[in-house]
Amino acid sequence: MFSVFRKVFYGLRTAGPAYLLRMVPNELARPRLALTRRLRGLLIAIGDRSDRKPGASDAWDDDCLQFFYDFAATSITFDFASYLAAAEVERRRRGYRSLVVIFVPGSHDGLRKELPAYEAAMDTSARAWRLRHILFPMLALLPSVRGYAVCGTRAEAQALIADDPARIYPSDYRVFLPRQPPPADVHDQARLGVSIWPMFRATRHGRRLADAFLQHRTKGRRAVVITLRNSQVSPERNSRHADWLAFADSLDPRIFAPVFVEDTDRALYGLPEEFSGHIVCEAAAWNLELRMGLYEAAWLNVAIMHGPLELCWYNEQARYLLFVPLGTTRVTSPEFLIESGLEVGADLAFAKPCQRLVWGPDVASSIAREFAAMLPLLEAQDMTPSLQQAEKR
Repeated sequence: MFSVFRKVFYGLRTAGPAYLLRMVPNELARPRLALTRRLRGLLIAIGDRSDRKPGASDAWDDDCLQFFYDFAATSITFDFASYLAAAEVERRRRGYRSLVVIFVPGSHDGLRKELPAYEAAMDTSARAWRLRHILFPMLALLPSVRGYAVCGTRAEAQALIADDPARIYPSDYRVFLPRQPPPADVHDQARLGVSIWPMFRATRHGRRLADAFLQHRTKGRRAVVITLRNSQVSPERNSRHADWLAFADSLDPRIFAPVFVEDTDRALYGLPEEFSGHIVCEAAAWNLELRMGLYEAAWLNVAIMHGPLELCWYNEQARYLLFVPLGTTRVTSPEFLIESGLEVGADLAFAKPCQRLVWGPDVASSIAREFAAMLPLLEAQDMTPSLQQAEKR
């Protein structure tokens, strides 16, 4: 009891009378007094006897679209960004106020069984890590997401699903009949003239962290963020390290500051010694909010097209130059890309002026050529010092 009075006295002395307004809810939430515990018991008894408890499916707001992401039918990759964007477009089309995302477990350690080569490179524990560190944090990038549920069983998902199919995305999803969201949805809608923007954006703190990093490391120069792919899954799709390093070395250090982001799956090992002369944002490989803040704050993002860069696709402030080699694997075949909603040889249907795809390999000569071709457009939309202004200083 004495300790409680001492705490109250300290609170009044440091925070003034306003402390009393916080003291009561704090005491109810963390009861120290016998009187508080008795009061909680009384309130609980009244509450338990009062209103009817809603069923699980009734607990969701009627003004929410439910987006079911079922691990029995889908993989845990950055492709979730495109599915989430498609669900957002559908939410707007149907006129709902917000979006809730419901993750449904599969039968293979809560996931789905992948092809043997993929399983060997990315086992279920690694994919579950990606779920917690990529998919869950991605929800914070879409302002309309009101909440999400991680179901432990398919029965839990069945209890959550709305009775009205108009509140479910994909519309023909059922717990007993799982399906992957249509991969081309967001691209098809854009080609029909449906507005995609605004979509993703960096969180306030993620952008604050990125700005602080760039201010400290680039010293006012233009940050050219280079994201590397260095995965054990389909290594033939990996970035050409020597070519990206040659491009970074070719940039005028008075104007540009190359910033490398390593592949999440290899970030633990660091980049080779030859990258030691350049800025590396190690934290962005691990922290999705910082990664998006960095992409949004960058003067330009350049990379071979792979998973994380889908974040740039759906952020209208992220300026990018992404290389798409054709035919290196099944997922880079023209047929697969078309099925995914892309138009081979063209930019995305909803791309902004400084958002470009280059349909070819990431060789140094092509990177330098395309960067030079994009410079006038970047200069026209930028207020940072140009090369000529820097030379006068």
